[in-house]
Amino acid sequence: MISSYPLLTGLSIVLLCVAWASLLLPLARLPLALRPVLIVGLTLLLMLPLDADPAWYAVRGIFGDSSITAVLFYIAFILQQNFSWQLCRPDELALLRRLLAVTALLLYPFALGLTGFDSYSLGYANPWLLAILFIMALLLWWRTYYFLAISLTASVAAWSLQMLESGNLWDYLLDPVFVVLLLLTYMKPAAAGNQTR
Repeated sequence: MISSYPLLTGLSIVLLCVAWASLLLPLARLPLALRPVLIVGLTLLLMLPLDADPAWYAVRGIFGDSSITAVLFYIAFILQQNFSWQLCRPDELALLRRLLAVTALLLYPFALGLTGFDSYSLGYANPWLLAILFIMALLLWWRTYYFLAISLTASVAAWSLQMLESGNLWDYLLDPVFVVLLLLTYMKPAAAGNQTR
């Protein structure tokens, strides 16, 4: 089943593929005028029909839905990696990596049943989780981490509108593919914003 917002689902898969291509391929070494052509070409390739459905359906079947935080990060990552537009400061990116690493460690092992407590269940309209996220967004905004504050707010807003197939707030905040990509960008200095072009 696709969410009631198939355009968002398709866009998130396209951004996922372009972000992975930006990480794994030397797109930044290509002439600036050629980079949008390759990105548009990859996007069109993902729109081609495969057994009556767009190709991005197959990619989604492998990787699942991208979280809203991931979609915003993919946009920032693609723009930084290929066009030197910096939407997310290096210190914000470092904080995002730490937050996601800690959250993933507290979420995925518990959700897989390694303990008697299932932290994933907290994502179903838990008022305490919503209160913590609200306070975090305010603190991030106050510390001028605007990208992180907007990402957190957008994730909660998308969850309240049920824009993805899942009804769990955690699925709007992070997903395993996003966590892996974010950790892999440690090895790509330009993506981390450590290089100013």
